[in-house]
Amino acid sequence: MNQAQDREKQLRAFYEALDDRPLDPADAKDSLLYEKSLHSGTGKKVGADTVEDLAGQIDWNEGSRVWLFTGDIGTGKSTELRRLRMLLRRHGHVVFLSDARDYINLNQPIEISDLMLSMVIALAGQAGEYCQDDLMEESYLDRLANFLNSKIVFGDATLGLEAGALKTSLKLGLKQDPSFKKKLQDKLQGALTPLRKEIEGYVSEIIRRIKEKDGRDAKIVFLLDSFEQLRGSGEAQDTVLKSVRTLFSQYADMLRFASIQIVYSVPPYLLKLAPQLNAQLGAGTVCHLTTAHIFRRCSREPDSDGVKVFRIIVGKRYRDWESIIPQPVLDRLILSSGGDLRDFFRLLRIYLQQARHGADPTEIAAYAENHLRRDMTWITEPHRDRLRHVAERHQPRLNSDSDTDQLVHDLETKRVLMYRNGDDWYDVHPLLRDYVASNGAAEPRPPVA
Repeated sequence: MNQAQDREKQLRAFYEALDDRPLDPADAKDSLLYEKSLHSGTGKKVGADTVEDLAGQIDWNEGSRVWLFTGDIGTGKSTELRRLRMLLRRHGHVVFLSDARDYINLNQPIEISDLMLSMVIALAGQAGEYCQDDLMEESYLDRLANFLNSKIVFGDATLGLEAGALKTSLKLGLKQDPSFKKKLQDKLQGALTPLRKEIEGYVSEIIRRIKEKDGRDAKIVFLLDSFEQLRGSGEAQDTVLKSVRTLFSQYADMLRFASIQIVYSVPPYLLKLAPQLNAQLGAGTVCHLTTAHIFRRCSREPDSDGVKVFRIIVGKRYRDWESIIPQPVLDRLILSSGGDLRDFFRLLRIYLQQARHGADPTEIAAYAENHLRRDMTWITEPHRDRLRHVAERHQPRLNSDSDTDQLVHDLETKRVLMYRNGDDWYDVHPLLRDYVASNGAAEPRPPVA
């Protein structure tokens, strides 16, 4: 193998090591890649490890509880939920984790009826695997379909489904068929009490089956991942956001199942728009993951400890990284990511693709930065003015509902990043700073050829 081929092999190995997927710290291979200090820091400060704190609260509480788990996009929520599962299992609890994307269309408005149905279907599937009963999920789908037909008269011309077809549609239709979902929502709007009672009966039986299998009175915890991705798009976005707020503020008592503790992964904006929510649910502190701390509080001065953590993460992925990318260039990409791990991996992968051509590392880094920057531009002048306010004061301007809606959108698109080393503070994404400060006089630099 000649030198060029060897270089290509190294670049490709580094590139593949940056696969952006949730890690499971309980898995032997994933544990070698996981870096706990990304969110908890290296010291033993009060409240430093919010995931460990949540595990402790769940362990100390009994009965039916609802907990909220949130974080900005790209902060590693799915990985940290898997660490939460690992910590709870170490306490001896039975823990299930389901991905909301498998059961719910996250781009459409949601109502409490389809959430309850989706949750019990997901729980039945997880419990069936745990109890090694392949028919458990199917049997509960049968019972739900029969209940819906007999008690709420679904077998009519309006819905047009018999029990067998309804059973099939319950699992797929809630996610893939907007028309079916809307009919179901309309039919159940006045029948939430009997639906809840029926579902509680199913859940009680599932709990009984689990305890019979284990031969002990184990605490059962259900983690719902990806639910924070309920956001919609375009004109539908406001409708979806409103439905999420209504779901948690008006139906808090229906979000819980008897004798099960549930952790919902919710969007960060929910806690800002409904600050009383945590008290309503009776939970303790909220587990909130923010963008990693690579800047000192309310400043743009690099935090050397935070930058070092990112270097450690890279070293775990590819030990010989310094033979591929000089440390000053790596540090530049770390700071350009703003502390967003997903953006950092994107920058690195673009860099590695271009490094095949043997160009100057600084030019390649500029190319990667411009590639990401293009996704964030197309900003109106009033919008740019709001971003300037964030850049100058490290707090958003919230003079109207429109400002609030725009902040939600900016956090979703990562034009604005939220930090929490001390009090909450904000800044525009590092790749947008010059653009925002330019007053429209200069556009972002074009990608390096």
